[in-house]
Amino acid sequence: MFKELFINFTILATLLFFGNVFLNRFRKSSLAARSGSWLPWFTGAALGVAGILMMEFSFPIGENSVIDLRQTAIIIGVYVAGIPGGFAASVIIAVFRFFLFGDFGLSSYVGASNALVTFLLVILVLKKGQLEPKRWALAFAVQVVVLLASFYIMIGPSFVSIIPVYSVIIAGTAVFTFLMLRHLKNSNELFAFMEDAAHRDFLTGLHNPRAFHMLYDRRVKRAQKHGEEFGLILLDIDHFKRVNDTHGHPAGDIVLRQLGKILTSCSPVDSYAARNGGEEFAIVIDRHEEESVVRVAERIRSVVEGHAFVLDDGTRLELTVSLGYGLSYAGAPRTLFRRVDDALYRAKESGRNRICKASNELGRSDEAASSAGRTDATSK
Repeated sequence: MFKELFINFTILATLLFFGNVFLNRFRKSSLAARSGSWLPWFTGAALGVAGILMMEFSFPIGENSVIDLRQTAIIIGVYVAGIPGGFAASVIIAVFRFFLFGDFGLSSYVGASNALVTFLLVILVLKKGQLEPKRWALAFAVQVVVLLASFYIMIGPSFVSIIPVYSVIIAGTAVFTFLMLRHLKNSNELFAFMEDAAHRDFLTGLHNPRAFHMLYDRRVKRAQKHGEEFGLILLDIDHFKRVNDTHGHPAGDIVLRQLGKILTSCSPVDSYAARNGGEEFAIVIDRHEEESVVRVAERIRSVVEGHAFVLDDGTRLELTVSLGYGLSYAGAPRTLFRRVDDALYRAKESGRNRICKASNELGRSDEAASSAGRTDATSK
C-alpha cells in the first residue's frame, strides 16, 4: 500500500513541477498567442494521462477496496485549465476505466461514472486559478463523498470500515497538492517580478536596452521566418543636453521620467516601449499598416510638444522630440533598426520636432507627418 501511495504522490509531484516548467516556457514562445483555444484541452489531456498512470498503481485499503488518486488529477485540471481541462481529464480517465482497466462489469460503470460525477461537482466549488483553502478543501470533500458513494454501490454497508483510512489519505493529498501549488504560484509570481525588474529601466519604468534588443531580435526572426511584420519607432529628445547643462542632471531625470509616462500612455496595447539609452527611446508595434505606425508617432510628437515638463522647483520646460519610423516589410528586416535610426538622424538634422520615414535601403530616408511639426521645428 505505502509503495503504491508513494508512487501516486510522486506522479502528482512530477506532473505539477514539470508541467509548471513547461507552461512557463510555453507562455514565452511564439505559439502562446494562439494557444487560448487548445491549451486548456491539452493540459486536461496531460492530467488525464497522469490519472491513468495513478490507476496503474492502485492500492488496497480493505478486503474488497482498491483506490488511487486519479480524481485529484481532475481537481487539478479544473484549477489549472478550468472547465475544458477538468472535462478532458475526466473523460480520458472515464474512458480508460470503462474499456481498458480491470474486468468489465458493474465496477467499470461505477468507476467511469465516478470520474464524470467528480468533475461535475468540483466545477461547482472550484474556479480556474483560485487557490483558496476553503474551496480546495471542499473540492476534496466532494472527492471523498463521490468515492464513498461508489464503494457503497460496490460493496454495500461494509464501506464504512474504509472511511478512516481513506479520509486520512485524501486529507494528506489535499494538503500536499495545495502546498505544492501555492509554492509554485508564489515562485512564479516572484520570478515574474524579478524578471520584470531585470528588464525595466529604473527611471522611466519602460523596458531597458537589454530587454528591448532581446525582443527586437525575436521580432526580426519572426518577420523573416513567418512573415509576422511589425513597425519600429525611434525617438530622441531635442536639445536634451541643454536641460542637463542648465538645470542639472536631476532635472534631466525628471524629464525622462515624465516622458516615460507619456510613451506608456501613447503606446498601443500591442506595442513594446523601451528606453534605448540616454534620451533615446524605441517602440516596437505589432502592426504592419503604415498609417497606424504614423498615427502613433504623431500622437507622441504632439503630446510631448504640448506637455509642460515641471521640475521640482516649479520650473516648466517646453520640449519636443524627433522621430523616425519604419516597417519590417519595407526593406530587409535585419537592417530596419539602422534605417530607422538614419531616419531619426534626418529628422533632427532637418529641423527637429518632426517625423521621418525610413527608406527601403540604408543611407536614405523620407520625411513624413504633420506640417505643424516642420513649422514649429524651424524656430527650435
